Amino acid sequence: MSFDDILLNIISRLDGERYKHAAFHLMKGKRSGQTLQDTEYYGLHPFFGMLPSLHAMDFDRAYRSLLDSGFIEEKEDRSVFLTPSGRGRASELSPVRLNGWAYRGMEKVFFARLALTVQTVSHLSAGDKTFMPVSADPAVQRDVRRLFSSVLKGIKPKDIAFEIRSSLETTGMEEARLARLVARLTGKGMSGMTWRQLSEVTGMTEMDLKVECVESLHIWLDTIFAHPSPLLSELAKGVRTSSPLTGSAEKTAELYRAGMTMPEIATRRNLRMSTIEDHFVEIAINDSDFPLHHFAADEEVKAVRQEADRLSTRKLSVLKKAFPELSYFQLRLILARLGKEGNESERDDSARPDRPAQTGNRI
Repeated sequence: MSFDDILLNIISRLDGERYKHAAFHLMKGKRSGQTLQDTEYYGLHPFFGMLPSLHAMDFDRAYRSLLDSGFIEEKEDRSVFLTPSGRGRASELSPVRLNGWAYRGMEKVFFARLALTVQTVSHLSAGDKTFMPVSADPAVQRDVRRLFSSVLKGIKPKDIAFEIRSSLETTGMEEARLARLVARLTGKGMSGMTWRQLSEVTGMTEMDLKVECVESLHIWLDTIFAHPSPLLSELAKGVRTSSPLTGSAEKTAELYRAGMTMPEIATRRNLRMSTIEDHFVEIAINDSDFPLHHFAADEEVKAVRQEADRLSTRKLSVLKKAFPELSYFQLRLILARLGKEGNESERDDSARPDRPAQTGNRI
């Protein structure tokens, strides 16, 4: 799936509810309350943090392409919606197999470890102990060095190649796609291809290649976790998010569970109340036992749910007009829980643009 199609997929879920930058922040994995809420409300977990280094220029180029193609338009308030032709295009999109919520850019660490391992094995098997490592990251070098004193000790290069080949075959990805993925690996007498070189050879744009690479690595990592193997499981250690909460939100949750109030937590942690509120929204999204009744009455929650469904909206500004007695914080918490409940009732692992993503895509 091209980068343009990924963006169209995201916009189709946000249809008319958000500005273009919501998609940009989503793909970069911004940990703001709004982006986390959007991820939950609209089933955008596959795309969250898929491109942490996404440049605004590349995003704007794809956005302009969708505008010029007549697939999307902007309302007077600059929110983005699909045109009839855009809906038609979105309905034809293939299912995505991204798992951004689980990996959040850490697939790059896995690939860096893999690339350095392959390069090292290739050179050592040829009797060459002096070479320029493909990764200058001290952490990656340390991880790979550790492997050579454990799982790689005494293993022959052909056994490593067999493990990698067998695992890739298990993913079910087509040969051409696998060829593009491994073309970036470096070995003795063979340099990995740059994005530009790969683009010239394949005819694909560099952005499309990067998107495909991320999805391919997510597919492969999901396969490795489902079907562990000695080397690849070691290379994949720590790349999957162990907790859906940020470290800061986890600390806030711990203090709240200990009985502290929000103002007390803000004072203890020397943080603004708005930051603490963001943490509570994040906790509400991820904790199925979150005590929403401590913040809003059951009848208020029911009323907001009914109005949101009636208007088919999750816009805070619209709901605030309908419920002026509720604070924005209360509305955010209610919507967070509604999004959580809605996604837990869905089961769709295809991540199609017309349906929320499966909860299995989340931690």
